[in-house]
Amino acid sequence: MRPPDNGKPPYVARVEKIESDSRNNVKVRVRWYYRPEESLGGRRQFHGAKELFLSDHYDVQSAQTIEGKCIVHSFKNYSKLENVGAEDYFCRFEYKAVTGAFTPDRVAVYCKCEMPYNPDDLMVQCEVCKDWYHPACVDMTIEEAKMLDHFVCFECTEDDAKRSQNGFHSSPVSDSDEK
Repeated sequence: MRPPDNGKPPYVARVEKIESDSRNNVKVRVRWYYRPEESLGGRRQFHGAKELFLSDHYDVQSAQTIEGKCIVHSFKNYSKLENVGAEDYFCRFEYKAVTGAFTPDRVAVYCKCEMPYNPDDLMVQCEVCKDWYHPACVDMTIEEAKMLDHFVCFECTEDDAKRSQNGFHSSPVSDSDEK
């Protein structure tokens, strides 16, 4: 929807109802989406560039303020998109505009930095523990991460080294293998 200031990005809202009054003026009842920077906590490192919060803020607007259509995906579906278009956004939180509270109030965290997943950031997965890491958090450039065929995190590499030092093998050995 068209913002009052042309220098700002368009507002995003979900149309809940369309109706016309006695003078055939078309009005839309909308439920607003907020961008992270419009929320009480502001934009944080883990917020994606195309992230929106579905708010509990409803309004009635003239249909004339509608500029176009966009798609607000669930976080899971957005993460699976092959190509993200200009009209694609995602929402993983509901937001209470008055209190600044989010639902859910907790999300899974990843990496050594313990941050929620940001779909704009590349992450690598350890083949052993299956945890996900930001390249910078494991002393790697994004270019190096993109060229990886295999990745084992430092903890799993150290655990394997400790097992070897203590006389334990990193893989089980059957009786027939021993001489």
